[in-house]
Amino acid sequence: MFAIIAAKDLRELTRDGRLLWAGGLVVILMLVALAAGWNRQVQLNSERSAGQALDHDAWLHQGYRHPHDAAEQGMHVFKPEPSLAVFDPGIGPFVGSTVWLQAHRQSEVKFRPAQDATGLQRFGELSPAWLLQVLLPLLIIVIGFNSVSNERERGTLRQLLSLGVPARSLLYGKAAALASCVGILIAPVGLAFAVLIVARLPAGERVDVVYRIAWLAAGYGLYLGFFVFLTLAVSALARSSRTALVLLLGFWVAATLIAPRTASEATNLLHPTPSRLDFDNQLAHDVADAGRKAWSTHFGARTPWDPSVPLSKWGAALKVDDEAGYGALDENFGRLWDTFERQQRAQEWVGLVAPVVALRGFSMGLAGTDFSQHRDFSTAAEAQRRKIQNIVSEDLIEHADRLGNAHFTYRAGPELWASVPQFKYERPSVSFALAHHWASLVLLAVMFCLSVALAQYALSRPLMR
Repeated sequence: MFAIIAAKDLRELTRDGRLLWAGGLVVILMLVALAAGWNRQVQLNSERSAGQALDHDAWLHQGYRHPHDAAEQGMHVFKPEPSLAVFDPGIGPFVGSTVWLQAHRQSEVKFRPAQDATGLQRFGELSPAWLLQVLLPLLIIVIGFNSVSNERERGTLRQLLSLGVPARSLLYGKAAALASCVGILIAPVGLAFAVLIVARLPAGERVDVVYRIAWLAAGYGLYLGFFVFLTLAVSALARSSRTALVLLLGFWVAATLIAPRTASEATNLLHPTPSRLDFDNQLAHDVADAGRKAWSTHFGARTPWDPSVPLSKWGAALKVDDEAGYGALDENFGRLWDTFERQQRAQEWVGLVAPVVALRGFSMGLAGTDFSQHRDFSTAAEAQRRKIQNIVSEDLIEHADRLGNAHFTYRAGPELWASVPQFKYERPSVSFALAHHWASLVLLAVMFCLSVALAQYALSRPLMR
């Protein structure tokens, strides 16, 4: 009975012009988004790889110069674009990709594409993830809003139930038909995309990306399944197809367009972040205070770079000064980053009424484009900067001028520059993403189960009358 109902509904839906036109538009947009994302990623990876190679080459061939001058010039490191960023670019356009590793200061990631974008960027970037999160639920509503209400209006629902057709079979048959329509549209494109992504990866990365794709499929399956059963529930509960359509469209607008923005503003109020000026002032104060204490402890100086400290000790002083500031940097940036992550966790709970909020965090996490993985890259870049600082300071200590009058005339050569290892960032594995976003997956599963329960109740009502 289940298969008969599913086949019958699927046949009717494929004959309906709504699926042809609306579904065709979604597929076209999906192909355009994938092509644009693919082209964007190829270009970004090419630019960043070339930039990384050129910058490292410039570091190696900077000639003979004072090590501290070289550390002040520093080098740049570039965040590699995750392979699944083609599917979900996440926060990438808003947080940048390049870090300047300069002496004495921890730099933020720079060059954010969103800075050059128009105000439309606030509504989201056209990507396959955005289409699945926003437009595909709308498609499910458009083709399924009258799945049950139309049966009742034509009088066939009571006939089916009076013939002994179980409400459960009716529900799952109609759900299978709606899900099949969605699968027909996205499964071929999704499968081809997955094969292309995995095929172009090095062998060592393929297993991790396959797991990421599988978890993404599970998350999006729960999300779209929620809309399938919610659409059937409202169609069964509403007095007419028109009422069902209005209610479902209202929920779609509130849950997918309004709720995410509202959740973002609410969590900013709940966990406020300091202004740029306040953060910089607090950071500068803490670093300066730590530096004064370190100079007093190690050299008995009242202020940093006190003239009473001989030039022969300035190499050691540079190391002491830098290491003194590391704690202040870690504390201030850690506190700021922890606030961002608390905001993210608070937003996840909005997924109980707007599943798209939970899905977005989960999708970005599995695609490798969320804040937790951006933080991991920033931490790795800062570790590289400190490594450069330590190598430079150790060289100055080793070549300290014992007479104390030729500190600034010392010049290091290519051997020192070559001793600095090239920056190579290893992206976290899928287990890292799941550890940060398991709550979002649980919320999606809960909302899916609630929608199934609501649909079962709605379809059983005609039997209780």
